[in-house]
Amino acid sequence: MSAFLTAAWTITLELAPWLLLGAALSGFIHVILPAKFMATYLQGRGGVLRAVVFGVPLPLCSCSVIPTGIGLKRDGASDGAAIGFLIATPQTGLDSLFVTASMLGWPFAVFKLVSATITGLIGGFWIDHQRPADASDTRQPAVSEDGRDFWDGLAHSVDILRSIWRWLIFGIVISAII
Repeated sequence: MSAFLTAAWTITLELAPWLLLGAALSGFIHVILPAKFMATYLQGRGGVLRAVVFGVPLPLCSCSVIPTGIGLKRDGASDGAAIGFLIATPQTGLDSLFVTASMLGWPFAVFKLVSATITGLIGGFWIDHQRPADASDTRQPAVSEDGRDFWDGLAHSVDILRSIWRWLIFGIVISAII
């Protein structure tokens, strides 16, 4: 049992900074962008493209992209835009591209960039295509136009972490068992 607890604690310590970074980024985006931005610009095929292009250069790993993607969705992005962002972002990042180029060469780095963009677009388009045309998301952004400050961003971040904590614990337990 001691080895399991040690492994679970180690995994938690490795996961926590990146998860908190993603939650903080989601809160930051929530505060700096107007409340209707996601519902206006991250809808349809153009919204998927914008979400993928926004996500590709971000240096977010799979741990930090989850809360950020959830935040985009909660603020009004379409399912396809959120999924496209979630697929493309952890594959790349400017830092990752430069490391790839230095270790494997620029052709491979460019291939990595192009393949991340294409897979994000395909995934986002496919998700939007699966949703019936008459099924519109009528949810309003979490906060109105007036009053989006630091505390609203913090509340947004905490709310996202609260919504996924059970899955985090499940993942940590499975990882520790493995």
